[in-house]
Amino acid sequence: MATLSHLPGPEGKDNQPGLKGLIYIAPEDWFEQIAGFKTTTGKGDSVTIDGSHTFKDNPDTPGVKYGFLKAYSTQDTAQLKLEPTGDRDGRGYKASLEFFNPGDGKEQAEFMRTIKNTTCIMLVKTPDGIVKQVGAEDLGAEIVGSYDSGKLSGGRRGTTFKAEAYQNGHQFYEGTIDLLPA
Repeated sequence: MATLSHLPGPEGKDNQPGLKGLIYIAPEDWFEQIAGFKTTTGKGDSVTIDGSHTFKDNPDTPGVKYGFLKAYSTQDTAQLKLEPTGDRDGRGYKASLEFFNPGDGKEQAEFMRTIKNTTCIMLVKTPDGIVKQVGAEDLGAEIVGSYDSGKLSGGRRGTTFKAEAYQNGHQFYEGTIDLLPA
């Protein structure tokens, strides 16, 4: 169990909010192994993923492994929240991730149609380069898309994706981010 410690303020360090513009997504069944949390007792270890996730071979492309998909997010639309769930003596968190992907292409429509019934592991980066994970083994993130054509007079055309996962709090990922080859 982690040891409680003081909670300092920014102390002059940058503390820019928000997320960077790429979201990394991989279906749970693409993984050979989804790494768990560190078991060491250093500060922050209890919320840090131990190593890198590994991927299965892709049967559609012999000799090539699966990897994370990159999803572009319009600047200033991605947001990650952790909200408490449960009752006294049984609390956890619901992670919610939302982002907007512009466009009206067939690839986007297929992604939206397929991802809605797929549990995933997702990675996001903060402006200062910290990688946070949404979802865990057997508690993958569920993602749904909401399309909007916009209007001729204004608005945005594209899909707002919303993901939810239940987890015990922040999950810091320091491993490699292997991508699905194009």
